[in-house]
Amino acid sequence: MSKKNNLTIKENFLIALENYKKKNFLIAENICNKILSIDSHNFDSLVLLSNISAINNNYNKAKELLTKANQIKPNNLSVLNNLGTAFKELGDIKKSISFYEKVIKIHPEHTNALYNLGIIFLNAKEFKKAKIFFTKTVKVQPNYAAAFVMLANVNVELKERENAVSNYQKAIEINPKLVSAHNNLGLVYRMLNDYDNAINCYRKAIEIKPKHGGAHHNLAIALKELGNFEESIKSHEEAIKCEPDNLINYFYLNDLKNDVLNDELKNKIIKIINDKNQPKRNIAYGNYLLSKYEKNDSNYEKELNYLIDGHRFFFNSKKEKFDLAIKYCFEDVMQISQGAKVENLSNKMKSEVKPIFIIGVPRCGSTLVEKIIGSGKKFVPMGEETTVFENYINSKILQKQSLNLGDVADVSNEISNVYKNKGLVLDKFENRFTDKSLNNFFYLELINDIYPNAKIINCRRDILSSIMSIFQNNITELSWAHDLDNIFKYFNNYFEIIENYKKENSNFLYDLEFKKLVNNPEIETKKLMEFCDLPWDKKCLKFYKRKDLISKTASNVQVRKAIYKHPSNKYAPYKKLLEKYGKKYTWYN
Repeated sequence: MSKKNNLTIKENFLIALENYKKKNFLIAENICNKILSIDSHNFDSLVLLSNISAINNNYNKAKELLTKANQIKPNNLSVLNNLGTAFKELGDIKKSISFYEKVIKIHPEHTNALYNLGIIFLNAKEFKKAKIFFTKTVKVQPNYAAAFVMLANVNVELKERENAVSNYQKAIEINPKLVSAHNNLGLVYRMLNDYDNAINCYRKAIEIKPKHGGAHHNLAIALKELGNFEESIKSHEEAIKCEPDNLINYFYLNDLKNDVLNDELKNKIIKIINDKNQPKRNIAYGNYLLSKYEKNDSNYEKELNYLIDGHRFFFNSKKEKFDLAIKYCFEDVMQISQGAKVENLSNKMKSEVKPIFIIGVPRCGSTLVEKIIGSGKKFVPMGEETTVFENYINSKILQKQSLNLGDVADVSNEISNVYKNKGLVLDKFENRFTDKSLNNFFYLELINDIYPNAKIINCRRDILSSIMSIFQNNITELSWAHDLDNIFKYFNNYFEIIENYKKENSNFLYDLEFKKLVNNPEIETKKLMEFCDLPWDKKCLKFYKRKDLISKTASNVQVRKAIYKHPSNKYAPYKKLLEKYGKKYTWYN
């Protein structure tokens, strides 16, 4: 080769490298192949060809070339790291991890290997391991914006929201144009109910990337939760302009606007859901939308079939996460409910905290009840769905490896501190607040022991109405709410727990019937407020006029209206359609 071209192998490789840098990959590839035809062990050519193969997504070829290069130089960090990446892309995670670990064993501060291990564990939902490697990555390279974003993403999964805010902010300091950091930071602020900052973050993301459909969608959701429906509609429409085939935008816009479901959109939806390459989530929202067309035409069986398909696709879009959640919901939490306990070891239990727990199943009128309580003469901070109790108990069980949570006074103080950090426990409001985490019914016995001054309101609604309302609304994060068998099973567990609890604690629980509330609002709200040891005021019935009203639930739109009567036969057509799911439960028949 050197005689023919009057160039040495080294000189030819430099020409190949120059073409590679200019993205003339085919020329670079041809030169490297010619070099290897003369010297099959030319390390530099093997590595450069592997890079070109990776660029072309041919990771099998990249793996072969890197394996040869590794045999020549077994401890070359670049080759070991790239082998880790090749195996990762080929789905062989075990081998991928082994190569990244070899890199770190030789060079413990190798940024790429640390970061890539973080990515692997993040994708595997092993968030604590991912956190370790992303933390090491940013310590080694403090200006690595993408690593701070990934660390923040892990913080979110671990419910370390304050840390997530800090790490997204660090990423933005390093790279102010990083759209994902602004958008994701907005999501965390929304979780923290800091809507001003959330909206500012979404708007910043849109300023940087005007056609960022996700940021427009997130802005629309935040505006809706604040009750700013006109601006929310505009943001949903902007999201549709950016992502015209993303059906989630039409789904949420339909909640706010009457003219969304037209024939043109229906044809579009049918075309999209028949495309096998569409993401499962998009097909799910397509089916949800088609169910609304059938409901409007009173075709209830067709509506139900579309809902069943929609929920199936939505569940499968989060299958790994939801499968674990189903196990937790129907196995783990039942064991916790039956076995978790506290002990009075110190005899120093003097909690002055007065939580008002609102429990039940979704779509039972609980949002309405909370807004009534929080709108009276005495101000009551509203926690909506805090999940404080559940998160604390799970964390404590993992920490102690026991269902015995320890001394009741210590447990009470620790949980109260969590509520305080959320701004709910305040002396000026007599340490009274609401917690509308509906599934706190699993922990009623514990609530009795930990908060003897607590008030518990059990919201009840006609069973058929609750079930269909759950199924007609995509309650995204509730794994069990995407399957009718699971919904009936969940209801059955709820009824059994409430019934058993009432046998010994009937005076501790206030049953509030939704039908009575909407038919006789003044009488029923007076009873409710009396139970809560709160003065009744006409303001209780004017909750919908509050300018500071925030709701993240499916009742967001309804709760901004005065209490109104619901048609008694609204869900009657579904009774027979659900018989096959409810036939084994006496409470349904």
